[in-house]
Amino acid sequence: MNIRSFTEYEKYTNGSIEDIIGKVHAITQENVNYNSPFANIKSLEEANDFPILICSEFKVTKLNESGKIKSKIYNQFNFRKGYNLINKHIGESFVPKTVKDRNNVKRLKFPIVASGKNGSNTYNSLYMFKKSENDYNSYQEKIVPKTRYEVLMFKNEAVSVYEKINDNRYERNVTKDLDKAIKNITGKISESHGLDAYYLTIYESMGGKYYLNKVSKCSSMNEKQANQLYIKIYEDYYGYDLPNWFKNKVRSIDVNS
Repeated sequence: MNIRSFTEYEKYTNGSIEDIIGKVHAITQENVNYNSPFANIKSLEEANDFPILICSEFKVTKLNESGKIKSKIYNQFNFRKGYNLINKHIGESFVPKTVKDRNNVKRLKFPIVASGKNGSNTYNSLYMFKKSENDYNSYQEKIVPKTRYEVLMFKNEAVSVYEKINDNRYERNVTKDLDKAIKNITGKISESHGLDAYYLTIYESMGGKYYLNKVSKCSSMNEKQANQLYIKIYEDYYGYDLPNWFKNKVRSIDVNS
């Protein structure tokens, strides 16, 4: 942070929201109906050396590599079309059991999802599967979730957790078991894929096990999530903790009403 005097520091700790917001710039694909703490920009050149968060499919080109862009960029990763990150972790406890050989399907618990070049199909029983003559590349147990969680992450830390019930999302505290599952998942994927700010969609099965369903960028944030993520990136980049009065204001945002 560019604080050069005690007077500036006093303004920072005791000042207004205007002294804090806008110090991290963001490139997104969406228009929000709340006052975002991020300064929204369309290109890297607009950042003026401020840190940049990319929450869209914006591609970082050689412009940054050439040294013309001095800003630190969070979320330089993009998933190429057709790329399945979860398939890279088959065999891990958070990925449903998967086999490649059709003859080994009998070892799986039904229902299963069979996938190939022409798409995928769900089979609810071994009998129905054997009746099919379709050719597939892989066969995976299908998780029928008891509930779903959407976890906004910054690096290896959960920023917010929402339980998705029907089409509604409800903010939740992280339980001990869910926290353990999140740490297990992020320990495997974040370092190997260079993720900064991202969503984990996690299914909890009827048996109480947790499975990773999807990894996506930090789009579709509500007001509270945007502010929570802003705090994490601000403190990571500038090395200063934001004042408690600002954090308390963010905590007080009611998203379940």
